[in-house]
Amino acid sequence: MNYGFVIDNRLCIGCHACSTACKSENDVPLGVNRTWVKYVETGIFPNSGREFQVTRCNHCANPPCVEICPVSAMFTRSNGIVDFDSDACIGCKACIQACPYDAIYIDPESLTAAKCHYCAHRTEIGLEPACVVVCPEQAIISGDIDDPQSRIRRLIDNNQVKVRKPESRTKPNLFYIEGSRVTLDPNIVTDKPATYMWSDSHRVNGDTSNYFNSGTVKKAGGDDGPVQIGGKVAHHMVQVSYDVNHKKSWHWPVAAYLTTKAIAAGTYVMLIGTVALGLSDIGSWFATI
Repeated sequence: MNYGFVIDNRLCIGCHACSTACKSENDVPLGVNRTWVKYVETGIFPNSGREFQVTRCNHCANPPCVEICPVSAMFTRSNGIVDFDSDACIGCKACIQACPYDAIYIDPESLTAAKCHYCAHRTEIGLEPACVVVCPEQAIISGDIDDPQSRIRRLIDNNQVKVRKPESRTKPNLFYIEGSRVTLDPNIVTDKPATYMWSDSHRVNGDTSNYFNSGTVKKAGGDDGPVQIGGKVAHHMVQVSYDVNHKKSWHWPVAAYLTTKAIAAGTYVMLIGTVALGLSDIGSWFATI
């Protein structure tokens, strides 16, 4: 058993039903998401369009978040689901930095790491994840990717699928049918989105009409890429749905934690080594204490 996802971009309509169902099913607090829809505006009017990409944890076969977690709060189930244990988590945020997909967040209520866990409480009793059930277009397919007779395996075998950041060597189990380069490649637009859906419109130095009249509007990342204005990709053209501000996860406490942990572990190893080589007497250590 090896659970995975297929996102069929031919069917996705960007309705956010999956995001809403995920929040409802897992009581996800405001300001964080376990699954979300990335929007990218492409082309120039009248040949403009919008690309959708459902984004979440990739349930990697080689998950860096599991490897880096110092307390095994991130772990892989026998069925391939990468899960987390809130009770074991110490909130060090190392997993957030290790994940190349920005899929992990710190729960603002429990102050522990959380992410998509494939609705493990549902799969344990034979149900599909909430996002799969609620999708009106059946664009999200779940199942055992190791089973050659399963629908998800047939879709992977019979279609040209893509994964996010294959160079990371994480072996993700989330596959996209007709995945678009402008949504899969995070380097096309590197700036953090300044606006979100349902928020105020972004303005470039006030009035933007002159940009479109001066011929400085271009397209980045090829003919189907997002709009580029004045030599810089218009970062407001990449949007995620409704969000709120939150603090950066990586700061000096994380570096301090890893440094002090390394010093403590190194001291212990040195002590054992000197005793094993007969260079010191462990009894004298306790005598001085």
